[in-house]
Amino acid sequence: MAKKQFHIAELIAHFLSNTITPEEQIELQQWRDASPENEELFKRICDTENFARHYEESKRFDKQVGWEHLNRRMRFLKRRSLVIKLSRYAAVLLLPLAVGVLLMTTFTPFEETVAEQMQKQTVQILPGEKRAVLTLDSGEVVDLKTTSGKTMTEKDGTAITVDSTALNYQQTQAQVKSEKEIYNKVEIPRGGEYSLTLSDGTKVYLNAMSSLSFPVRFLANKRVVELTGEAYFEVAKNNTPFIVKMKNMEVEVLGTAFNISAYAGEDCQTTLVNGSVKVQMETGSSCILKPSEQAYVKPGTDNLNVRTVDTSIYTSWIDGKIYFRDERLEDIMNTLSRWYDMQVFYSEPSVKNLRFGCNVNRYKDITPFLELLEKTEKVDIMIDGKNITFKHNN
Repeated sequence: MAKKQFHIAELIAHFLSNTITPEEQIELQQWRDASPENEELFKRICDTENFARHYEESKRFDKQVGWEHLNRRMRFLKRRSLVIKLSRYAAVLLLPLAVGVLLMTTFTPFEETVAEQMQKQTVQILPGEKRAVLTLDSGEVVDLKTTSGKTMTEKDGTAITVDSTALNYQQTQAQVKSEKEIYNKVEIPRGGEYSLTLSDGTKVYLNAMSSLSFPVRFLANKRVVELTGEAYFEVAKNNTPFIVKMKNMEVEVLGTAFNISAYAGEDCQTTLVNGSVKVQMETGSSCILKPSEQAYVKPGTDNLNVRTVDTSIYTSWIDGKIYFRDERLEDIMNTLSRWYDMQVFYSEPSVKNLRFGCNVNRYKDITPFLELLEKTEKVDIMIDGKNITFKHNN
């Protein structure tokens, strides 16, 4: 019985130090649900003031002496009922002290949790926001974050409405006939996102560190835009092909929803949600995608590959979520560092290859995500201002 109580103490110590495993969490919950007394004892131990007092007492408590004393008393008492009674007393009296002792072996004075590090921060690591820069055909640059609620007019008469989250291009009766397409460019900085509706009704959602160059009015027999970074397209259907150009590749559609990620140094990916798209390489290789298929090209190669994927993983960012499923730590942090205002470092190259799966609320503080990573016991995290360093948990 005494060993069982000490085991419970270990579980509570792991719970308080944020090192508890999912299996231990289930076992601890079963013990709490076993009786009202267990639940009350658990709450008393976890109470902030009680915890501090027990922790201080544990510094003076010799657990070896305590267990030896308890075992001598139990050997002395021969009747089972008295042994059980004493064990109950041991649970109430020694369990909090045992928790404190075990916490002393879990914590060191020089290690802080992510939450404690973040609480001491004077510089916050904040999520991104709606912001972008628009470059008109004349070369004029407009900060869209400070231009909300205004309407501008391009030289061909196209009306450009700006609100707090999006641009909207609309043709007007005052449209001036032109034989040459007039181009605008929207650029999204690190920690930004924005959306726009093109003159044909196509909606485009642009992610951080991305840009889109496009005609304010499509004149040719095809609708062509140029993308760097990441964007989600909902293409308006008409009889004119819609083409997205990237470095060494283009995607052609008639009307569909798809996501393109084309960041430098990363896989170039086209993920089809619905409809049909043709992916064409400069080398001549091509493929036609069906819904839930993804075409991708590895950096530094011209090999076009196709695989079936869960599209929500690649499109969740437009709904305020970021999903990762068994991804390398470096790939995860590359994605997050474009959105959060932070720089990421690794103590050694092998840390980059640790793999994780998780969901991140795109508009929340980064702290819960970092705490989740530490709870896996694979990494230790050091925070200095806006710099985050990962190292192996040895």
